Amino acid sequence: MNLTPKGKIGVPTPGTPVPIETAAFLTAAAKIHVQTAPANTGKTYLGTPTLNKSTLAGVVHVFAPAAAPFEAIDLESHADDDCLQLAQYAIDADVAGEGLTVSYWVE
Repeated sequence: MNLTPKGKIGVPTPGTPVPIETAAFLTAAAKIHVQTAPANTGKTYLGTPTLNKSTLAGVVHVFAPAAAPFEAIDLESHADDDCLQLAQYAIDADVAGEGLTVSYWVE
């Protein structure tokens, strides 16, 4: 598998989810790794592009403020192929400028 680290995806305006992928073409992956950014002071959220952090609708995971060890989750395709569409995931945060670090692997 080939690794692509996207780095930190920050949220400029809390309440407005930021997509993991904004390319015009769909990027698919076999595995997506999402981790709390080291300097976060508020909660961050991973979910669908229409996630609502207030009601938790569309939220897949809520990350606590950063503390070592940093919280992380992996989303994996069990079909052993690139079927996770990055454009189907987005990030939101309680604090402007905070976000999550994202990496993904393709077959």
